[in-house]
Amino acid sequence: MPDSVKETLKELIIRGLRVQDVTPDQLADDQPLLHGPIEIDSIDILQVILEIEKAFGITVVEGEFQRAEWETIATLAAAIEAKLGARDRG
Repeated sequence: MPDSVKETLKELIIRGLRVQDVTPDQLADDQPLLHGPIEIDSIDILQVILEIEKAFGITVVEGEFQRAEWETIATLAAAIEAKLGARDRG
């Protein structure tokens, strides 16, 4: 199992989106998610949300979708880490 949220997230994105010919180490932390080479759409977002929730045991979207959290791999990883921290404190 990867040793960081970012590494796990990269694997989940590749698996969830069925990205071919790309490995997790080829995805940069500042890789844009909503715009750019990956450019995930609403269906892709749902798939990635399911993968994240299953892997981390958290609810990714509570209430309104936070677009800023989905700008890059790093921003999404930070949001996941915050939710994990809140869960562990709660």
